[in-house]
Amino acid sequence: MVPFVFLVMLGMQQQSCLKSKRPGIPAKVVKVIAETGINRVELNKTIGHFFDKQDSIFLHSVYFIIQNLPHQYAVTYSLTDFSDSLLDINLNQFDTYEELKQWWFEQKYHKNGIRYKPKKYTLDRDTITAELLISTIKLAIKSRSYPWAKTYSEKDFFEFVLPHRFGNEAIHDWRSKANERFSWIMDSVGYQEDPSKLIRFVNAFVNTNFVFDKRYLKQPEPQQFDEILQTKKGNYQDLAYLKAMLLRTFGIPATIDYVPYLADTTGSYYFAVAKNASGQFEPLLPSQTEYLFEEHKIPKVYRRIYTDNPNSLFALKDLSMKTPPFIGHYYYNDVTHEYIPVSSFRFPVKRTDTIYYAAVFNDSSWRAIDWTLSYTDEAVFSELGSNISYRIMLIVNDSLVFE
Repeated sequence: MVPFVFLVMLGMQQQSCLKSKRPGIPAKVVKVIAETGINRVELNKTIGHFFDKQDSIFLHSVYFIIQNLPHQYAVTYSLTDFSDSLLDINLNQFDTYEELKQWWFEQKYHKNGIRYKPKKYTLDRDTITAELLISTIKLAIKSRSYPWAKTYSEKDFFEFVLPHRFGNEAIHDWRSKANERFSWIMDSVGYQEDPSKLIRFVNAFVNTNFVFDKRYLKQPEPQQFDEILQTKKGNYQDLAYLKAMLLRTFGIPATIDYVPYLADTTGSYYFAVAKNASGQFEPLLPSQTEYLFEEHKIPKVYRRIYTDNPNSLFALKDLSMKTPPFIGHYYYNDVTHEYIPVSSFRFPVKRTDTIYYAAVFNDSSWRAIDWTLSYTDEAVFSELGSNISYRIMLIVNDSLVFE
């Protein structure tokens, strides 16, 4: 139980540091708590739980998560027609992807249309519980005791092991469940300082025991940990998330690299990446997808990060501004050049001081995969995949249209 005195002191000192033998609560953390509503109690409980820990890594972990909470959120979607009537669909009611595709086509072009409409946005700072935070921090720090964890820096730990989420998925306690269900993996691989064997094992285990199912391309939100263990199938995002969850559980820095939309085909592409002993992120690709890098299907690759990237659209835009999916919804780093040859593209434009988007053809529509802010009569995109056809687009009245 959190001492009552602690909570009173914290409440009284929202604009200053606590009087303590330890360094005071960082100003950024105090600011987040002050701007949080009733859920500040959960954040205070979490700080109080670790406040007397002798090892400073516990408090530093609490502060790191909390100060980065404001831009973390989950989003859920409803499948509706163009008149906002809900459409009832279960992916498993279709025996094959072709059956689902035909139903989708009929609904889109011969009935009332079809779309995924954001139903609810949930800010982590307003909903996350002390129970989840405490469990996440304890288990993440426990993973630092494995011999391979010595390979990684504290910065690696904070950015790519500790965080509780990867994108805009619903937050849940996947780390506890992974520890319970998959501790046998570490025993099978053996405890050694080089993480390479464990990384390869996790990649092979998921590729062998979980199946890519094209029906799940129509699923708007990634499956939660328990769901994918039950279905044993999913889309690329599901499989990537599972690999990254397992690796973080074992103390290996991991995150998600993703292609917003593949060129001249259908869907997006996700894969987990893990940092090896050489300090490089290596891709853990789904089975039989290497060809995508060779057939000019990948226009852009982004790496999901937990902390602020001041150069990303998410940092620069007003949060109320509508932006295309995958581009302005969270922080990421552009890592396209790590995977494919890139080129600069210049497009003449009519407007200045306007955000323009480069788009590729995907699933019968042009989809935005990169952005740039134009101040002149041309829009310049500095690192796009080579040998791919692009169109220039912008948002007008909340819709993506051609220039």
